[in-house]
Amino acid sequence: MSEQNTKTYLVTNRSASRVHYAVPEIGVKSRDFQPGESKKIKYEEILGLSYIPGGLELIRDYLKVEALEKQDEEIKSIVGQTEPEYNMDSKAVRDLILTGSMDEWLDALDFAPEGVIDLIKTLSVELPLIDTRKMQSFKEKKGVDLERMIRSKEEERAEEAAAKAAAEAQVQQRRVTEQPAVANVPQRRTSGSKYKVVSKDTTTE
Repeated sequence: MSEQNTKTYLVTNRSASRVHYAVPEIGVKSRDFQPGESKKIKYEEILGLSYIPGGLELIRDYLKVEALEKQDEEIKSIVGQTEPEYNMDSKAVRDLILTGSMDEWLDALDFAPEGVIDLIKTLSVELPLIDTRKMQSFKEKKGVDLERMIRSKEEERAEEAAAKAAAEAQVQQRRVTEQPAVANVPQRRTSGSKYKVVSKDTTTE
């Protein structure tokens, strides 16, 4: 086996969606990545994924591939030329949303892979994004109304908070009341009706 087939890379699902693939030619029946999940994957598997329909798009747009030691030509030949946005993770996206400049924001919208765009959209709603200029530019470039999504999310959170508060304020009432316990008073075990009272004459002659 050649050297390149023994290399292992750190592969991360940089998107906000689940990524799934299979490479049956090399025995990989199912490979799942949850959002943000990283796995160590052999070069052979990455190469095999690049050959199946849609596999190369997954690698370039949704899965960030990093060399564990240093970047090398083998993986570059699969991923191709990348922009700086290719390496953005969730922390970088949060910083972009909260404190990034407008130029950085526009560069991300123009050059980031689809997985990063997906993460930008999801985190913009969750954080939320408050810059209306960024919202407008996202709508113009990606056709997604972040302002509407954020407003809908806030309304949903408000409804959940109101329902929780109402549930906590509701006083629970018992439907069956327990009879009060009787003090320690001796109780008869029989009615006593079978016993006769006999008087004894104590008069002496």
